[in-house]
Amino acid sequence: MMIEEKLKQLSEDIVIPDTLKPDQIEQKLQHAKAGHQSRYARRFTTRLALGAACLLLIAAVGNYLLASGILNINPDSDPQHNSAPQAGSETVAVSPTQPPEESATPEGEIYETLRQKIALSMESSGFGQYQDTTTDIALENSKEVADASGSSGSTQKEANNEYSGTNLQVQNVDEGDVVKTDGTYIYTSAGDTFGSTVCIYQAEGKDTKKLTELTVDSMNISEMYIKDHFLVLVGNDWEKQSEKEKLSGAYTEHDIQQENTLVLVYDIANIKEPKQTFRKTQSGTYSNSRINGNYLYTFSVMYAVSAEKKDKRECYIPSVGGSLVPEDRLIIPSGVTSSAYMVFTSLNIMGGDDFSDTLSILGGDGICYASEENLYIASLTADYTKTTISRFHYQDGKLKENGEKTFRGKILNQFSMDEYEGKLRFVATTEHTGRSTSSIGTSNGLYVLDENMELLGKVDRLARSERIYSARFMGDKAYFVTYRETDPVFLVDLSDPSKPVVKDKLKIPGFSEYLQGYGEGLLLGIGSNINKNGDTQVKLTMFDISSGTNVQEIHTKLLEKETYSLAGKNHKAILADAGKNLIGFATESYEKNGKQKITYRLYSYDEKKGFQKLATLSPKNMAISSARGLYIGEHLYLADGEGIGGIYVYDLNTCKQLTKITK
Repeated sequence: MMIEEKLKQLSEDIVIPDTLKPDQIEQKLQHAKAGHQSRYARRFTTRLALGAACLLLIAAVGNYLLASGILNINPDSDPQHNSAPQAGSETVAVSPTQPPEESATPEGEIYETLRQKIALSMESSGFGQYQDTTTDIALENSKEVADASGSSGSTQKEANNEYSGTNLQVQNVDEGDVVKTDGTYIYTSAGDTFGSTVCIYQAEGKDTKKLTELTVDSMNISEMYIKDHFLVLVGNDWEKQSEKEKLSGAYTEHDIQQENTLVLVYDIANIKEPKQTFRKTQSGTYSNSRINGNYLYTFSVMYAVSAEKKDKRECYIPSVGGSLVPEDRLIIPSGVTSSAYMVFTSLNIMGGDDFSDTLSILGGDGICYASEENLYIASLTADYTKTTISRFHYQDGKLKENGEKTFRGKILNQFSMDEYEGKLRFVATTEHTGRSTSSIGTSNGLYVLDENMELLGKVDRLARSERIYSARFMGDKAYFVTYRETDPVFLVDLSDPSKPVVKDKLKIPGFSEYLQGYGEGLLLGIGSNINKNGDTQVKLTMFDISSGTNVQEIHTKLLEKETYSLAGKNHKAILADAGKNLIGFATESYEKNGKQKITYRLYSYDEKKGFQKLATLSPKNMAISSARGLYIGEHLYLADGEGIGGIYVYDLNTCKQLTKITK
């Protein structure tokens, strides 16, 4: 018997409560029209009535089908891609390629399962469930280290010429940025009226010059990479795919548009004549990426636009390289109600003519942390009270789902997570609701998950009524900052991961939004301080962490006129190199006439005198979001990733401007 016939037969035995019958729902919606309605609510009035009435029917039938084996979800069908189920994992992958068995899922039925899930989600929400990408996380049940100092080790050497690379969280796992250098050339990207432009400069101090200008039509470049003699561009394609779809109800015939993520690779062995070697798209808006070894791993988020017609799968199933994602590479987490996908791809930069592998996970976007072996995505659940951390093993271009855990609360950013000796450690803020909805308190904690993503150890209920503002894991130690009126800096000993121990809690004014090891026994903090007048000031702090058992604030520097830095939002905008003794970042301030002013601050650090100002640089048209400082040899290059301000070159010893190259 066909599945549709079984659904029909089963539906006859299900009783729908009077309150959920279509006429009752319609009356309530008509009554609601007397008040304010959004345009989406008006458009979906009829469909909401039908969707609500069918909700219990679909849920009951779905449970019956799963229990009876009519729908079979098998996570272990493809030994090349899928691992055995992990302890604690609720995610299931589905494969139509398994050997024929009585319980095997027929080809195409997973697409249909997804279509029904997405259709239900879209109707119950009034449209696609566009999730807020602010990830709130934490506990429901309640190595990767750069170097000994916690620094990313971004300083590299080529031909005895030291240069600073992108500020990374994990050594050997590259992150994309709007400005890159290989020690010989500097690459900047900028958006134009009809696309984007990559400018390539030969970095030779005062003789620096622009060599190449590469234009890419209809693309917004989000980030770039340089890998050997290859230039990699990732971003969004303006030329959206369109599919004619005539929808019922309040919709009329129109174009449904899907945004694509575009991946481009250029061979730049001849720097003056880049040659494109790869151009492919994947469904969805660009989210994040990493390079590990010779492989690029790209993440995008696709929102299903319609799931009404079975033959229009491109409207509710993501595509990679122009083809629908195969059913055995689709993952359906249990309990998910979102109509958004996270689409993963891998690509061999050195010679791939197609994506090496792909996975698509129904459930939306999230915070990405990557160790050298695993990718972790922390995604907010549909009810906005819990988040699932999903783990994916990646190696040589192969992607494999490898367990998950659901938590309650909030994870701040990628630095809140860290893998060490096979265990995931993270810090989180948890909200506690009192008897009244207006009574909401918070507490914070550190948690350790074992190799099976099960809770191994924790220390929690810390800093009540505060939230985590920054974190940094360094070997078997963790440092994190909470804030309300003062800045408690916590030191947690993780030498026994099953029993984390708080060793110290230092309270100081202000708070640090970014933490990074700075040489032996030092921890750099960049954040803010609020003075007695209520004004915000950028604050630099150096902590002594050499004892391993306590934290001491040994030097601070208040930038009285600077009100904002990008330190807490984008670590890649920071130059922090202990070996070269350089700390650089862009700041924002306002003059008396209200005019915004962007400056680039450059400091060194002396163990006795503290922070020493080297320069305050104020080039024209510099954007705070894309300003990047880097050094090559004895020269400092201040580059604008938006391409408006060009490149300014300074003598690193005197900070005297030598030249500028504008677009």
